[in-house]
Amino acid sequence: MRLTISQLTISQLSISQLRIRQVRNLCFILLSSLLFVQSGFAADVGKLYEASVKAERDIGENELIKEAFSLVLIKVSGRSDVVSSPAYAGLLKKADAAISQFRYDHKTIPSDQLLENSTSENKTVEKEKWFWARFNPKTINDLLTEAQIPVWGKVRPETLIWFSQEVKGKRFLKSQHDAPQIYDVFKKQAESRGISLIFPFLDLQDQSSISATDIWGNFNDAILLASKRYQAQSTLTSRLFKEPSGLWVSQWNLLLLGETQSWEIRDEKLDRALASGIDELADKLAQQFTQFDQQGDRAGLLVQINNVTNFKGFQELDDYLRNLATVKSLTLVQMEQDRLIYNIEFLGSQTSLIQEIRLGDMLNSIERSGRNSNNTDDADNRYKPVILDDLDKKNGISDGSTEKPGAREVALNSMDKTAETQKPSGEIKMGETKIEEAIPVVRQPLQPDLEYWYAR
Repeated sequence: MRLTISQLTISQLSISQLRIRQVRNLCFILLSSLLFVQSGFAADVGKLYEASVKAERDIGENELIKEAFSLVLIKVSGRSDVVSSPAYAGLLKKADAAISQFRYDHKTIPSDQLLENSTSENKTVEKEKWFWARFNPKTINDLLTEAQIPVWGKVRPETLIWFSQEVKGKRFLKSQHDAPQIYDVFKKQAESRGISLIFPFLDLQDQSSISATDIWGNFNDAILLASKRYQAQSTLTSRLFKEPSGLWVSQWNLLLLGETQSWEIRDEKLDRALASGIDELADKLAQQFTQFDQQGDRAGLLVQINNVTNFKGFQELDDYLRNLATVKSLTLVQMEQDRLIYNIEFLGSQTSLIQEIRLGDMLNSIERSGRNSNNTDDADNRYKPVILDDLDKKNGISDGSTEKPGAREVALNSMDKTAETQKPSGEIKMGETKIEEAIPVVRQPLQPDLEYWYAR
């Protein structure tokens, strides 16, 4: 059999095109995997101040506004019990003043997007009328703060969810491709509560490191080891089965900050059994990251940050701290060598502030010894860094003392208004950048409550 030149050329071209497509698909998969893994840090959650509610015929516009307003309060605070708080009735009266935009939408619900347990009456293509509203962020935040309800910032932890279902006595670990309707409920409910979920690939690597047995047996070591590649701040397992009575049962296990929390939902409707589990997750995350300070009002927290070597880093760090949801005010009180000391007044509790900082990848916590928060001059009680001995020697600073001024020791405000300050003339260098301002220099040694290492 002979092939002509044209046939041979066409054959070679087809093989080349096939190889190009294969390489392109492989590159796409690798790039997607890389982006997916790198995104496993705290999520910047959007649409916190907007909500959609179904517009029933017998519900007036004022009621729709109040319903959307309630959903936004829950989303911004992170707590579903906000509607049962004593201040809720007063907040509801201010819904009209807080709204900034609204409109009506018509959504088509195809039958293939409905869950398998839906009734036959619901399995029809239909159009639904929805009311959408956006509220003023500052107004919402002020109303919640006045009502002593914590505001949960838009930077929130990402949660990796492993889902397993029991079907006819057999248990399966399912991906979003295996159970798209179920994962659709996860997505929609997470968005309505303002939290971020990560769904695993369940590729060969996952399948070799975790199984349905690990999920149902609560083998946390194996679960955490398999979850490590996704770099999520918390890990959630979800187990689903149907009882002989017809009730759907969803069981949940949350691994967060070294602790385990569990809950169970029973409902005759599958979507409610799943959505209620996500609601409980949002409540528990909000309780963890928006706690009130039980010690009452405090002047502030001294936080030292090391390894800030240039002005660009200083600006990035300063912007980062000011944008934290738990930070009420931020004052730079001292600069020395590559160290900054801030006084941070915060909303909620100190634990909430620490945990919010842990969500990002900018600051690494440093364990310390010899801490004293009284800011006394007693040398035995002075703040002593643990892992910075080499850096201290290099900079010529004696162990445990921050009194000797460095080349960049500056301050914008003193913690002690009676402390001596002076205004140096000329320039102050910060890395390679010159600051042309004359700003007070604090000579008073400070003992920070917390210490971090700037990791950029």
